[in-house]
Amino acid sequence: MVRWLREPLPMLDDLSARYGTAFSIKVPRLPQPMVFFSDPAAVKQIWSGDPEDLRAGEANVILRSVLGGNSLLLLDGARHLRERRLMLPPFHGERMKAYGTAMRDATMRELERWPIGKTISFAESMQSITLEVIMRTIFGVGEEAKLAPLRDALVRWTTLGTSRIGTAMLLLVPPDQAERLQRFARSGLGRLLPWAPLVSAQQETDRLVRELIAARRVEDTTGREDVLSMLLAARDERGQRMTDDELRDEMLTMLVAGHETTATTLAWTIHHLLEHPAWLAKVRAQLAEVVGDRPVEPGDLERLTLLDATIKETLRLTPIIPLVARRVAKPMTIGGYDLPVGAIAMASIYLVHRRADLWPDPTRFDPMRFVGAKIDPTHYFPFGGGTRRCLGMAFANYEMKVVLATVLSRVQLGAAPGPRIKVVRRGITLAPSDGMPVVVTRRGA
Repeated sequence: MVRWLREPLPMLDDLSARYGTAFSIKVPRLPQPMVFFSDPAAVKQIWSGDPEDLRAGEANVILRSVLGGNSLLLLDGARHLRERRLMLPPFHGERMKAYGTAMRDATMRELERWPIGKTISFAESMQSITLEVIMRTIFGVGEEAKLAPLRDALVRWTTLGTSRIGTAMLLLVPPDQAERLQRFARSGLGRLLPWAPLVSAQQETDRLVRELIAARRVEDTTGREDVLSMLLAARDERGQRMTDDELRDEMLTMLVAGHETTATTLAWTIHHLLEHPAWLAKVRAQLAEVVGDRPVEPGDLERLTLLDATIKETLRLTPIIPLVARRVAKPMTIGGYDLPVGAIAMASIYLVHRRADLWPDPTRFDPMRFVGAKIDPTHYFPFGGGTRRCLGMAFANYEMKVVLATVLSRVQLGAAPGPRIKVVRRGITLAPSDGMPVVVTRRGA
């Protein structure tokens, strides 16, 4: 567990080299093994298996103390299907594209704050942009004064939650015990515990989200297209609406997952482009041809094929999570191996993305792999697969293209002096070290 916390990717490389395309790990807090698969045939079995037998929500139970038991990530069966149907409309089609201008404008405001010739944390700047975007998407525009306290509380919570102690609490402490420790930290001597500030920040975030939900329930939401208003108006097939607890958990899920993961991928993309200046020049040339000197428009994105391929190759080489998990609910055979009830079947994103038989010269950064290519979903799955593929995938891809197109067309960046960038753990995600420092060398029009 110590090695899994400190260097998960070298650990996966070593185990794969020693044991091949399937191996298991026993950890102290799980009665059954975690079984990792990197054979596409086994991945296909996981994607196509009955969701009642391969339960994603139960495999994500470590997130319960953070997101709550009603989060889409922790639900299975009929409840998961109900919540997914209710939450799908805001993140697809024209509704999603309507957020493009807000994404671009948030990026341009952030760029104006970047000093010339000084080192900045690119990851931190991207977190500011993606947090503003997801908050506007969820709660709507015109709410800036009301949202400022929530933004501050959320930043404190995610900063503490991805620290060493926050990561250890998440990955090492069983969910039931974590919830007891949280309750203890909120009272008496518990406030002196090292994780008490994390619990306090989470409690404050929770309070503010609930206040926003309560206020919106009594407002006239006619014509509003923010996610919260749409979910308040939504009804399932039985005419039932979402409860406050369900809304709270889904709001937190979108706030946390909707900005931290996207910001990390944006940082990794810039890292790869700065390490490969020839490819950066190609992306810039296409941007100049499509966009020119004007602001990026949502209609430009389909023509930015090289930028799209760059993001895809970034997610292949440096996925923000290394695996997708399912808990086995009945004895079954996957990849030729018999798994007992309770085993956690892992489709290993990292290992599949680096198979030499699927990706020639797999450690080389080569976005041309994705230009005009149709990719097998068992060979490439940075957003998961099957019926549990990330609900926000299209939204995240769209946002990343808008943000990167704006950044690359408005400023010139250079790598900051210092140690080479490496992979570090931030909670369950894998991020570039030191916040991905860069230097702004020139500002465009």
